[in-house]
Amino acid sequence: MFPLSAAQQIVWLQQQVLPESRAYHATAVVEFHGEFDPVVIRRCIADAVGRHDAFRIRMCDTDSGIPAQEVVADISVEVSQYDLRDADDPAGRRGELLRGQVSTAFDLRTAPLVRWMLLHLADGHWQLVMTEHHLVHDGRSTVIFLGDVLDQYAAEMSGGDHVPEAAPSYEEYVAHTGSDEYRARVAADVAWWAERLDGARFSIDFPTLGTRRSALFDHRGGQFRQVLSAPLMDQVRDVAQESGHTVFATLLAVYSELCRRHSGQDELVIGMPLANRPVEFEHTVGMMVGAVPLRLAIDPLAPGSDLAEEAMTAVFDAIDHESAPIQDLVTALKRSSKGLGNPLFNIMFAMHDAPCPPVKIPGLSVNMEIAVSAGSTKFDLSVVVMPDKVLQADHGDHGYELVWEYSTQMFGPEDVETLATGFETLLRAYVARPSAPIGTLAPAVAARPARDARDKDEEFGAAEVAPRAGDAPATDAGTPSGSLWLQAFRHILERDDIDEDTDFFQAGGYSLLVPLLVAHYETLAGRRTPTSLVFEFSLPRELEAATAAMAGR
Repeated sequence: MFPLSAAQQIVWLQQQVLPESRAYHATAVVEFHGEFDPVVIRRCIADAVGRHDAFRIRMCDTDSGIPAQEVVADISVEVSQYDLRDADDPAGRRGELLRGQVSTAFDLRTAPLVRWMLLHLADGHWQLVMTEHHLVHDGRSTVIFLGDVLDQYAAEMSGGDHVPEAAPSYEEYVAHTGSDEYRARVAADVAWWAERLDGARFSIDFPTLGTRRSALFDHRGGQFRQVLSAPLMDQVRDVAQESGHTVFATLLAVYSELCRRHSGQDELVIGMPLANRPVEFEHTVGMMVGAVPLRLAIDPLAPGSDLAEEAMTAVFDAIDHESAPIQDLVTALKRSSKGLGNPLFNIMFAMHDAPCPPVKIPGLSVNMEIAVSAGSTKFDLSVVVMPDKVLQADHGDHGYELVWEYSTQMFGPEDVETLATGFETLLRAYVARPSAPIGTLAPAVAARPARDARDKDEEFGAAEVAPRAGDAPATDAGTPSGSLWLQAFRHILERDDIDEDTDFFQAGGYSLLVPLLVAHYETLAGRRTPTSLVFEFSLPRELEAATAAMAGR
């Protein structure tokens, strides 16, 4: 057995607190047109699972409250298959099967934490659906694994030999992240980010769109997919090249201006995922991706190209300091993480640029769809930019697709369509006049005056949390000062000054300490307690009352 990586710990915690959430299920659909052999593709999938240890991982219980993981040496790889050619409603049946594939929970103690399904839609038309739990994959890993499968398939169908790309195992990656050298790099990166983010405001509110959340973030989400045409993206590439910027930095600058207009905030913290892959693990399958908080200051009177320059600098600086785990940043910045959302940013902007693996077989073409909606989201708002090569390998038309995922606690479909339309309008205005003041472009796009920033909300912040009436059953004044929950608080937080009314998260606790707190309480009390309880009731007095009420049911 070996420990979870820092990235895996966050995924595991979220799954424990909200086991019904599917925010950490990721699904890719590979579409085949032409001569296709399902027997061969099954064999290729099984062989690839044998080569990539992450797809043979299962979680193992430990006494610490946070599991370990182990690689199962020999597992059975099942690929379900459905023939829909004669179905009364092929599209409806496909949708039903896809929903079942995406929404069915994984047993984290049983490998593989991946499942596959083959759909025969018509003569010469097949789809391979792969759903992975985020504990064992990231976006790059999806492409690596599918590329390995399709390379072997092409070799077998053409009578050639498949020579897989040599790569270290995921277990070796986890060991690498525990080395003294790597931990020193993490410490240096955390210090850099702590200085960079000092005094920042860590959430973005859109007061004219959606609603304020009235409860803990629950991952319920929706999705809207937007296409940016090839001619528009050709213009974006030309302007970016002339200005010396990347396409991603250009799109990020426009997204930041869109957020400024809807929020009234001239300074933003936007999350961005980074591969976080040491060069020697470039071809390793497993969960490595991390996310960093980009801090951007937007002057509406400055040229748009200046904002693109700032965005590009912020991205390159982030890449240079990508090893800092979010939980270490939360601790360094003394941010409360009581909510199940990220305490450093609530909106995300990302690019998935690993291309669809090409298949060089005459008479067979391959397309790919990723980020298939699971009805969940990890953030209030997240945008993933996908160049056409991600979807159609080398035969696309160079357009882009934007996948907008959003919290349905916060936004409705019409709100997100408003944002998507505004984004494209601003982007067209920018490529027409990149040197114009960014705040003057496309004035019809919700140009809101700046307003006073709210420094705290229901979930995030280091400020004191106000008492919450009615959160827990009432207790009398005779609750003993030495309650079991109080003992557990003092043990985990290593503080003797904690009393019955000390908030766990305000006293230095954070989300990944919650399983340790619960495990220690269970040792003292001799009974099981839901991890989610601490996110609902965070004072020893409240928790004593809540657990007493549960025991009395």
